[in-house]
Amino acid sequence: MKRTQISLYDTTLRDGEQSPGAALTVSQKVEIALEIESLGVDVIEAGFPIASATDFEAVQKISARIKNSTVCGFARAKKEDIDAVYHATKEAKKKRLIIVFPTSNMHLEVKMGIDKNQAIRLLNEMLTYSKPLFKEIEIITEDGTRSEIDFLVKIATECCLHGISHFTIADTVGFATPEEIKNIFSALVKLESSYPIVLGIHCHNDLGLATINSLTALKYGARQVHLTINGIGERAGNTSLEEIVMNCYLHGHHFPYQHNLNLNRIWATSQLVAKFTGIEIPVNKAIIGKNTFSHGSGIHLDGMMKNTSMYEIFSSDLIGAPKSNYPITRHSGKSGLKLKLNELGIELNDKKFSSLIERIKSYYSEKIISDTLLIEMIKDL
Repeated sequence: MKRTQISLYDTTLRDGEQSPGAALTVSQKVEIALEIESLGVDVIEAGFPIASATDFEAVQKISARIKNSTVCGFARAKKEDIDAVYHATKEAKKKRLIIVFPTSNMHLEVKMGIDKNQAIRLLNEMLTYSKPLFKEIEIITEDGTRSEIDFLVKIATECCLHGISHFTIADTVGFATPEEIKNIFSALVKLESSYPIVLGIHCHNDLGLATINSLTALKYGARQVHLTINGIGERAGNTSLEEIVMNCYLHGHHFPYQHNLNLNRIWATSQLVAKFTGIEIPVNKAIIGKNTFSHGSGIHLDGMMKNTSMYEIFSSDLIGAPKSNYPITRHSGKSGLKLKLNELGIELNDKKFSSLIERIKSYYSEKIISDTLLIEMIKDL
């Protein structure tokens, strides 16, 4: 099946860092940016330069170090924000201005205090100002999924008339459904026949729909998807990079999208981001959670001994993760214990093996038994 090329846009350093408590130093941001580039991400949103001197410095240093990925700076629809991005990204080999622009009635009327006609005038003013400064400009429609579709099309058309390169719909509060995403992109994709615009999707995960909403957007015309490592971000987080790329890899017949990511660097990048942000990865997190390659059920372990693909849909090696492990608990059963003993190079006769099973069930029913503790228990048999 022919695959469609898509662009992976990483916003870990901006939207991801907006997770409560995820403050990063300048040097940490640079190191993460370099790791993300090695991962194979096409676009790195380096930060929000106007926000602080530290943010400006981080964007500036990342711009100077990144060689292959496009570096983006985030701005509101304000000239001073745009100027800050311009100066911070001067050394970037490939750069892009990101302007977040509210489009829902709530955001226009309550936050901005303007009507739709005033919004159009403001957009035109900002694009006219920005176009001489940047070859690539991307508009992100804040609260786009709760906006009127006709107005989104009008905003997108204005962007096309200015020669803007990218137009992204943001599901800012993670409220959209796949059907609503379909309707929005079905309307917007018609512009692609007349203008060289790249449509994008930026989802939040408040209702747990970020991944399926992003994949739905790709199905109906988006060619760029905004992501974060480990799915971190404001509130419930953003679309998880690892979930998108692994769905494309494993379900290519449903999601036939080609990307440039090095899958075997996913685990290392994930661990680095978790370490620097201090945001622990939930053990049951899809793809990169610790339990993804851990098996405790005796029934599952028996299946794993016969064929690992019975309970693992991909190998840990594929994403550069540690090999599968088989913690001993009261659920492990005979198969689990045999697997662990073989791993440790320990042989027991039937009587000692049965005694060990009973001891595990009787005294450690709620605990994971470490290898050290298991060996001590065997010595006492």
